[in-house]
Amino acid sequence: MKYARTISLLSFSCLLVAPALAQNQIGGGTCSAATLNGTYALTLSGRAISAAGSFAGTIQAVGTATFDGQSVVTFTGIANTNQVAGTQFSSSGSYALASNCYGPINFAVGSTATYTLVVWGGGNSFAVTGSDATYVYSGSGSLVYPAVCAPATLSGMYGFSASGSTLSGTTQTGSADEAGVFEFDGQGKVTASYTDSVSGTTQAAITANGTYTVTSACLASATLLDSNGRTNMLNFVLTGNYGGGADIILANPQFVRSGSAHSMLLNPTQSIGNVFSYVVNATPPGGVFVLYGTDLATKIAQAATVPFPTTLATTDVTVNGEKVPLYYVSPGQINAVMPWDIPGGTLASVVVQNGTATSNAAAVWVPATGTPGIAVYGSNRAVVTNADNSVNSASNGASVGDEVVAWFTGGGPVDSPGPLVSGAPASGAYSITGNGTVTVGTASAIVKYIGLTSGSIGLYQVNFIVPQLAKGAYAVQINIAGQLSNKPVMTVK
Repeated sequence: MKYARTISLLSFSCLLVAPALAQNQIGGGTCSAATLNGTYALTLSGRAISAAGSFAGTIQAVGTATFDGQSVVTFTGIANTNQVAGTQFSSSGSYALASNCYGPINFAVGSTATYTLVVWGGGNSFAVTGSDATYVYSGSGSLVYPAVCAPATLSGMYGFSASGSTLSGTTQTGSADEAGVFEFDGQGKVTASYTDSVSGTTQAAITANGTYTVTSACLASATLLDSNGRTNMLNFVLTGNYGGGADIILANPQFVRSGSAHSMLLNPTQSIGNVFSYVVNATPPGGVFVLYGTDLATKIAQAATVPFPTTLATTDVTVNGEKVPLYYVSPGQINAVMPWDIPGGTLASVVVQNGTATSNAAAVWVPATGTPGIAVYGSNRAVVTNADNSVNSASNGASVGDEVVAWFTGGGPVDSPGPLVSGAPASGAYSITGNGTVTVGTASAIVKYIGLTSGSIGLYQVNFIVPQLAKGAYAVQINIAGQLSNKPVMTVK
């Protein structure tokens, strides 16, 4: 069964390339056990060789590798072999890392495998080779993957390729390669279209559909029924800052394979940002976000009443199933308000409904504290109001000692006398709950007020005194509880 998907949340494509081997870098640098610290996306593959020297079996696995920064390491995940698919594994042991970023791993619990470990990228990536009583292994790991995941993290089209062994029962009969496209709806449904190239036969075009799940630790699994009537088990670990890549293993009774997948467009998470700074995952409750895509609306429409409506033209947007206030919609862009009641510090799911058409879901992190984005005009000019209420510009600067106002969104929680209404104007000037500071160039400014703008929706302001500076253009930056804004410029005269 195919799911309807006529709207896409998208942005621009990209390609990330990682080095394959550790290299000595000009300027030196050393490693230690502390260089590896945290949980890494892990992929492993192995071969069994018989006493006669023939190829006797295969193993492919994905999961996580956790290093404690001192000496303890644990590999966990799912493995497929020519004997059985979907076996969970967990192995613990010790590791060491010499100053040349090279060292051993020795597992004693769950496995007796030994590996040689190579690290690069300041500890962001590693490679291993090794063996146990059955297999010889190679594998790799990456520290770069989302901090938390959900089904909406896996959304849109992913191109993939894989290779492995064909089977007759548990006997390996040959090799095959596979390449194609997965399409995830961000809500648990997946379709696939791919080609299998089997040694000694012609290529076969195959389609499949099924369901998938994603854990908060960014491990995912899917069950796909293909056009040949075979059930395929898919397991993978998401990689990249926003889940735009994945290490994958697949298995059905006739074919086990492993490979990788990558978003064919930028992951939809990266199409949602702070409306002023465009920074991803930077819209706390009460802030205004921008969303880019295709076929998001039938026409351009803008809110004409307050509170802002939750439908413009024929378009609705939901966050965790809740309709959100809309300020502006067009076929390619939506500006909307993050509801005050969406919990901060959580991963939310964003879906667009345009008439009867429903988009794929996109995951967005909703911060618990302010993540300010300063309003910008022209060539990276900060929207700053001078003391005489004129707009600061290259020809209309502010004087040292003047109280000026910078306008921003994403200020986060405020001290209010009661619950705030999403999409409605603020009824007072409510200060942010976190500590807020401002710098102009490298000089700290005295902050007189930082909080919601009374009578506005989702708009914050910071009133500050222009510090002692020479005439010129300076970057303005807001810091709320350690979260830095963009750095547009203002002029001091």
